[in-house]
Amino acid sequence: MTRNDDKLVITGGKLVLEQGIADDNDLVIENGVIKDVVGRGEARHGVVIEAGGHYVAPGFIDLHTHGSFGIDLVKATPEEIAHLQKRLAETGVTGFLATVAGVGRDDMGPVVQKLQEARRKPVPGAQILGVHLEGPYLNPARCGAIPADVFETVALDAHDLLDGIEPPAAMTLAPELEGAVELVEELGRRGIVACGGHSQATLEQTVNALAHGMRHITHLFNAMPPPHHRSPNMATAALVRDEITVELIVDGHHVAPPVVALVAKAKRIDRIILVTDATAAAGMPDGDYTLGDIPVTVEGGIARTADGTLAGSTLTLNSAVKNFCEFTGSDIFAALKAVTSNPARMLGIDDKKGRIAPNMNADITIVDENLDVIATIVAGKCVWKKPSAPD
Repeated sequence: MTRNDDKLVITGGKLVLEQGIADDNDLVIENGVIKDVVGRGEARHGVVIEAGGHYVAPGFIDLHTHGSFGIDLVKATPEEIAHLQKRLAETGVTGFLATVAGVGRDDMGPVVQKLQEARRKPVPGAQILGVHLEGPYLNPARCGAIPADVFETVALDAHDLLDGIEPPAAMTLAPELEGAVELVEELGRRGIVACGGHSQATLEQTVNALAHGMRHITHLFNAMPPPHHRSPNMATAALVRDEITVELIVDGHHVAPPVVALVAKAKRIDRIILVTDATAAAGMPDGDYTLGDIPVTVEGGIARTADGTLAGSTLTLNSAVKNFCEFTGSDIFAALKAVTSNPARMLGIDDKKGRIAPNMNADITIVDENLDVIATIVAGKCVWKKPSAPD
């Protein structure tokens, strides 16, 4: 595979298109953009990538990751961020939201600025699509692994934090907090996706936030009360309101497999988004790590704080798709939507990413039937290839 040619032809694979899987088509890429889907063998020029019968899917998008491979995005240097981008391509990720958590509002500004600067630098790996602020306007009663002392009441005059954010971007907040609904509206005006999470919100409070523009729930069931048959709440709303998209951390620990299957039955597949919520420990051996400034210990691949609270995950996005198929009985075609078209639509970038179609960005992930990554292509350039994959 040649990295610097302007035209690529991906042949011999199963193209994951909007309408289904095509076994007899080739994909033509020019200048970083998908030019056409043509019949097998019709493309005559360009560097040929032989997909070897594997799935040729839109690039994977992770809306919620704090780092991986020993690198924490809050603390990382520009060089470490670039290294992380290259390594994430090994897991099929072509784009992600750099997620910031565990720091107070005053400390978030410099971190956001650092990540925005990294976003603008070309790196042969997964692109930083934007930032995701997980806080600081969260409910201390549902802090999860995040220290409650970094949570704050909503300050609508504190726009200096929002001023540093360029869409696409997201912010997780607790909609029951005083002033949260007004913040949801302000986020909407700025093109930032308002997400509910780390929350004690009732059904009524959640629906009120929906009326003002909130449409997404951060890591469903985690850092919120479970559904209750007499006290409906945010989790209930997530299951019954069709307009809500939900994140799921499908590692078998954050949400039990039968509950993942329940969500798959309750929600349309286009309303489910798989995320990793990965920490620096992802892709690394068991041991001691950090989530921002929070000490985390990993045993048996499970990350926890000193008091035993789950602290992010060690999940990779391709493994999340594999687990989702196993837990729900979903086929690969449907499951792949949860890491491609669904997150792109949630971010409002589905006119450029998340689908294989003419004029879309040429972000492509090739996986085998076990969801192992064979190759990752970003903006028409092959940024990672499995060592045993044929040229």
